[in-house]
Amino acid sequence: MKKTGSRYAAISILVTTILSSVIGGFATIDARNSDLQQIDQSINLIVERVNSYPAEAISAAILTIDEESLDLTLALVTKEGDETVINESHLIYPGINSMALVKKALTEPISVEAANPFRLRAIEIAGGDYLIVAADLQKLNTNLRSNLKNLIGFTIAANAFAIFISILLLRRHDRGLDAQALQRMQRFLGDASHELRTPLTVIKGYSEMLSKGQMNDVVDRARAFSRVNSEIERMESLIHDLLLLAELGESRPTTFEVIDLTELTRAHVNDFELFNTGRKIEVSLEESCELKGSREHLNRLIQNCLSNIVRHTPADAAVSIALKSKGKKVHLVIEDGGPGLPESAYRTEIAAMNRFDPSRSRDSGGSGLGMSIIAAIVQEHTGKLELRKSDLGGLAVVVELTK
Repeated sequence: MKKTGSRYAAISILVTTILSSVIGGFATIDARNSDLQQIDQSINLIVERVNSYPAEAISAAILTIDEESLDLTLALVTKEGDETVINESHLIYPGINSMALVKKALTEPISVEAANPFRLRAIEIAGGDYLIVAADLQKLNTNLRSNLKNLIGFTIAANAFAIFISILLLRRHDRGLDAQALQRMQRFLGDASHELRTPLTVIKGYSEMLSKGQMNDVVDRARAFSRVNSEIERMESLIHDLLLLAELGESRPTTFEVIDLTELTRAHVNDFELFNTGRKIEVSLEESCELKGSREHLNRLIQNCLSNIVRHTPADAAVSIALKSKGKKVHLVIEDGGPGLPESAYRTEIAAMNRFDPSRSRDSGGSGLGMSIIAAIVQEHTGKLELRKSDLGGLAVVVELTK
């Protein structure tokens, strides 16, 4: 769960970074384009006035700069390539050293990257000479760098805020999970200690009686040894189930193999039919339902489902076992006609520390962890487990696994 929370936090930070970068980058580029458009409008205004008064091109250009208070440089380039600056601006104008560049700038303004970058437009005037209009781009580039720094700062601040909020939420979430886990652990340890205390008390009592010679009758001694052996088996079952739950809860991956779940289920069904002749058993198994999983754990899953039926339903209660595949999913449904679970249990989360009826294991000799083990195995196989009322009147265990 913590890994999942960390993954969601990382995704949220990544999304925040992408969104802030895209939005901020778009705003920065849009601001630069807007400033560049204003420069081009000033340059194009000079071009319009010169084209309107071709006989007085230079005068028209200078007059327009003065009237509009434009920060533009004017230069005259002869057809031989000689250049003379007519009007200076804040631009440290380096001059034009290529007629190809002049001709390129005849149709539209172009940017010239130099020690002092500038925007350039050329106008052909009478006599074959060229009038150069240039605007300083230093301020525009400075604004761009400033905006990019602000964008980086905003992105860092947004990420820091996202990380802070994620850590805060994850800690609060983890505290809630830890509290729930502690509560389940305390309940589980209480149940487990009670289960262990009962057989230990019986074993200790009979052991004292046998050691003190209080049971001299052969029948009584045989009965005492039988009870001790029964309680030892009960303890072994509980310890085995606890070890299996611990194994299923470990983070290390289980080795999976391709398994024919139909064959696996049929083997358990055959054994179940052999030892439950008094039950009406309906079996519907689709052939060759293959999936990747742990053979040992899936064996235990089916075994636990059928063992629960034997322990908790009358000997003549009907049973239905169905296995079918649908797309990439395999559905195993095991139903019984027993008393079912308490109404509230159908809405209870099935977890490793969860028991639906604490008294059931003590009456039936089980560890009381069968359904928890089923849930852990299904979770190990990234499947889904559902408990619902059966059409037969009892409990229906629905297991969905991925092929």
